[in-house]
Amino acid sequence: MKNKNIVLLLILALALFLRLYHLRSLPPALFSDEVDISYQALVFNQNQTDYFGNKYPSHFHSFADWQPSLGIYLTSFFQKITNNSDISILLPSVFSGLASVYLIYLITGSLVPSFLLAISPWAIHYSRTGYATSAMLFVILAGIYFWKKYTQKYHLSHLLLSIFFFALSPYFYSTSKLFLIIIAFIIFIIWFKKIIKIKRTHLIFGGILAILLMTPLINDTLKGQAGFRFSYISIFSDPQISKNIDYLRYQDIYTTHQGETGVKTPLSSKIFHNKYGLVLSKFINNYFSSFSTDFLFISGDQNQRHGFGSHGLLYFLDFFLIIFGLINVLKNRHSDKLGILFIWILVFAPIPFALTRDSLGPHATRLILMLPSFIYLSYQGILYLKFISKWFLPAIVSLYLISLASFWHYYQYDYPQLSAMSWHAGMKEAIIATENIQLPLYFSNAYEPFLPFFLYYHPYLPPTPPAENIKHISTDYFDGSTIEDKYFFGNINWSGLSSLNTSAIFVVPGTANSEVPKDLKLLQKINKKYINAQDFYLYTNE
Repeated sequence: MKNKNIVLLLILALALFLRLYHLRSLPPALFSDEVDISYQALVFNQNQTDYFGNKYPSHFHSFADWQPSLGIYLTSFFQKITNNSDISILLPSVFSGLASVYLIYLITGSLVPSFLLAISPWAIHYSRTGYATSAMLFVILAGIYFWKKYTQKYHLSHLLLSIFFFALSPYFYSTSKLFLIIIAFIIFIIWFKKIIKIKRTHLIFGGILAILLMTPLINDTLKGQAGFRFSYISIFSDPQISKNIDYLRYQDIYTTHQGETGVKTPLSSKIFHNKYGLVLSKFINNYFSSFSTDFLFISGDQNQRHGFGSHGLLYFLDFFLIIFGLINVLKNRHSDKLGILFIWILVFAPIPFALTRDSLGPHATRLILMLPSFIYLSYQGILYLKFISKWFLPAIVSLYLISLASFWHYYQYDYPQLSAMSWHAGMKEAIIATENIQLPLYFSNAYEPFLPFFLYYHPYLPPTPPAENIKHISTDYFDGSTIEDKYFFGNINWSGLSSLNTSAIFVVPGTANSEVPKDLKLLQKINKKYINAQDFYLYTNE
C-alpha cells in the first residue's frame, strides 16, 4: 500500500508538472474567449455583476453570447488570490485536471488509468487553457465516483454528492446540458435493479437537491439565455438548408429536363432532398467523424486552439489498447458495470457535437467527454495484455513515456509557433504599448476585434456597467464601437481619413499594414514573438 501511494504521488507530480510548467506561454496567448471570461471576472469582483449589470448571474451576458457562470466565478476567486490575472483564468483548469487524475484512480482503484490521464495530450492541453471543459470533466467524474460509492453502501450523502457534482457540469460548459440527460438514462438502465430498490426518502431528498440546483438553468433556458449559443450553431438553424435543398432538386430536374422551365419538382426529389434528410445526414457525418482515426490519433482537431494540427489527441498506442480494452470489457460485461458505463458514454458523448454545424470537422472541446472512456478502455486493454504476459505492462509504460516525450517536445517548441495566430498572439502586447498614450486611439479589426483585449488589458473598469459606455459609431473614416469617444474599435476606411480633423493614433495588425496611407508616421513596430503570428504597428496622423 505504501508503494502504491508513492507511485500515485509520482503520477500526480508528473500531472502537475505537465499542466503547470510554462503555463503562461503554453499555449502562447489567451484567446479572445478566455479574455472575455477574465474580464467578466474582473467586473464581477468590482461590481458583483456581469458587464451588462446583471447581479450574481447564473449565465454571464457577453457581447455575443451568454456564458455559463461557474468558470467565471472560479476565475474571479483566483484573481483575488493571485497577482496575475492571466494566470487566474488558467488555474481552475490546472487544478481540475489534476483532480481528475486522482478521481479516475478512485473510480477504478488502479494507478494505470490515473497515469494514462496524467499524460494524455487531450487532457494536458485542456488543463492548460481557460476553457471550462477541464472543470466540467472533473465534476462529471466526481458524479460517477460518488454514484459508484452509493451503489456499494447506499449512504444518502453519496447520492446527494453524486447529484450535486453532475448538476454543476452545465454551469461550467454547455455541452453537458444534453449529456446530463444522456448519462442519467445510461445510469438508470445499467443499475435499474438497484435503483428500484432505493429508499423513498433518498429519492425525495435527491429529487429536491436536483430541482434546486437545476432551477437557475431551467429558468435561463426558458429566457433563451442558456441555449442562446446552441440556437445559432445547431444543425436545425442552418440558413443554408433551404438553398442546398433547392440546388439538389434543381440537379435532379436538370438531369431529365435540361433547358426546360416551369418543371414541377418530382416526388422522388421531395422524398430524398428535404430538410429532415439533410439534417439527418449532417448529424450522421458529425457523429461518425468523432471516431475518426485521423482526428483521434494522427492530426487532432484542425482548429489549432482545440487540437494540435499534426499530433493526435491520443497516442498511437491507444488505438491498439482501446481495441483490446473493448474486447476485455465486453467479455466481462456482466461483472464490469463501470466498463459498460464508459462504453455507453463513448457511444452517446458525440451527440451534443453532432447536433452542431459551425465546425469543419470533429471539435475536441465539445467531444472531450469521450476522453474518460478512451482512458478506461486503454486501461482495460493493458489488463488484457498483462493477463497474457506480465512483461507487457513495463513495455507499455515505456512506450507511453517515449510517446509523452515526443508529444511534449512538439507541444513545447513546435505547437506555439504553429498555433500563435489561432491564439491571437500579440494582441496583448499591442494594447499594453498604448497604455500611456493620451491621443484618441483607433484599433483596426483587420486581424481580430480588439475590444475584448482592450477591456481586459487596459483594463477598463468604470463605476457603471461597462457595456453601457460602449457605443456604435459610423463615419467616413471609421465604422465600429467607441468608448468615451477616445477609444475606437472597428474598421478603418483609410481613404476617408482626411475628414478626421484631430490627431490620433492607429493600431494596425500586419495583415492591414500595406493599406496604411504613406503620409502617416510610424511610431512603433511591435515585433511578433512567433513565426506564425502578427506584427503590430502604431501610426499617427500628427
